[in-house]
Amino acid sequence: MAEELQSLLEKIQREGIEKANAEAAELISEAKKKAAELLSDAERKVAELNHKAESDAAVLLSRSEQSIRQAARDIVLGVRQAVSDTLSRVLLDEVGKTLTGDFLQTYLLKVVEQLGDVSGAEVHVAPADAEALLAFARTKLGAAVQGGLKVVADQDVGAGISVRMDGGRIEHSFTAQSVLEAMTATLRPSLAKLLSESGK
Repeated sequence: MAEELQSLLEKIQREGIEKANAEAAELISEAKKKAAELLSDAERKVAELNHKAESDAAVLLSRSEQSIRQAARDIVLGVRQAVSDTLSRVLLDEVGKTLTGDFLQTYLLKVVEQLGDVSGAEVHVAPADAEALLAFARTKLGAAVQGGLKVVADQDVGAGISVRMDGGRIEHSFTAQSVLEAMTATLRPSLAKLLSESGK
């Protein structure tokens, strides 16, 4: 009987161990399955976060590059404008220095020679040049002055000379401003090209 009891106890123990092992194996299997699901879910979330981070970084990089390009364009345009303004000031100053004294006298002689009839013509010059040019006209172009040629002091001229005829409907302007406009119209494309090439 003791042997039967021993055999029964061993059988119960074996079945208990087998059952425990089976349950343990099932628990382990379920734990592995759950761990695999959690790992897969974590990997998916990491991939999504990486994709979003890369996408956000690409957008930020694109915006940054666009901002830098815009800032560079603004700087180039600002420099172009500053150079153009400086050139205009320098040219106006230099042209203004040239369009006085002997130049005005020579120009007036050429106008009278070319036009012949200057009756009723007005020669507009800067107030600082008016008296000397009128004295020159009376001395060298007495007939033209007696025929109605007038020398007018004009604040708007600045430097240079402007000849107006036919009641002001016809004007030959060789003022500092008109010369500057002609020169900058000629120089501006070359200057823009030069500045563009230096920015490369």
